[in-house]
Amino acid sequence: MQDFIAQFLETSERYYRSDAGPERLRAAAVDFRTGLQELMSRTVSATDAQGYVSATVSLGGKLERTYISPQAQRDLGATDLAAACQEAIAAARSAAAAEFQESVGEFPARFTDVDPVALIRRGRL
Repeated sequence: MQDFIAQFLETSERYYRSDAGPERLRAAAVDFRTGLQELMSRTVSATDAQGYVSATVSLGGKLERTYISPQAQRDLGATDLAAACQEAIAAARSAAAAEFQESVGEFPARFTDVDPVALIRRGRL
């Protein structure tokens, strides 16, 4: 992501003659990076089907925490407990992916054919 932003800024500074254009693009890129970092740090939780294990992951997919209920420790053997943990983590990651997609939407498709020069001329950046 950082390489993309650096390349974006280098290209914008090379091709845009206006002094304000690159600064506006830089500010937009910084805002984009900050927003993406905030989005990726949000968390979601899910449990296994029986409710024995709860897992919390960031929208970036990082496992933040797990909770194993006392009932799981009492009722489940090691293999079943491991399966419950895997199920909860998979459910949490699936929920995180869905929330990320919902938050970002069709981001790549919206910007594939956009000309940054045209956006600057129209005052949209």
